[in-house]
This record gives sequence, structure tokens and C-alpha cells, in this order.
Amino acid sequence: MNHKLCFSCKKLRKIFYVDPIERGYCAECVITLPLGSVARAMQFLELTVPFTVGDRVHAYSGGECYDGIGYVAKVGFDMEHGTPFEPTFHVVVDEPADELAPAHANYLPVHLRTASHVEAR
Repeated sequence: MNHKLCFSCKKLRKIFYVDPIERGYCAECVITLPLGSVARAMQFLELTVPFTVGDRVHAYSGGECYDGIGYVAKVGFDMEHGTPFEPTFHVVVDEPADELAPAHANYLPVHLRTASHVEAR
């Protein structure tokens, strides 16, 4: 087992986390570290997300074309399918509005409405 000096408590301990400027922290001290702005932003987003997995929603492509009713299968905060400030929701449409409606797609919150009259899965 490799022990090094913990930057916080100044004791020789096993290092569990090394910060970007190469300071090492033991398991007891790492939980007391202040969170960075990105971590705080992600925590805020997680607490304020308007839909969660399993919610029944009305889905609209581009906010205009009604796709039908479905359920939220996944919530994402990645840069590839949206922005870190606005999550994307992967919705499985199980009650399509017509035959051209997608079976599943990613939607932004503005493109979804709560389907309160339909039982949740």
C-alpha cells in the first residue's frame, strides 16, 4: 500500500483523490473539500430537472409537431445532445399521434408537457 502525505490533514495516509494541481487527499479529508463551480452547477441541474425517468409526457418535435404520449426513459446532461444548462430527455413514444411519429427521440424540456391524465409507468 502506497501512503503519501495528505494535503489537508498532513498525515501519511492512502491518497484517494488528487486535485488538478497535484495535491493529494485521504478518504477522510476528500469529503470535506469544497465543490467546484461545475459540480455545483450539476447538482443544481439535478435538483431542478422538470421530468424524471418514468414520467408520462406529451412530446412535440421542434415544439410544434405533436408526436404523441410516451415516457421519459433517460435524462442526459451531456454536450453532445444538448447543453450542460438544459437537460435532454430520451422519450419512448408508446402512444404515437400518427404513423410518422418517432418511436423514440431526444427532447428538450420546452418540447415536453406533463401527461397528468395518463397513468405513470
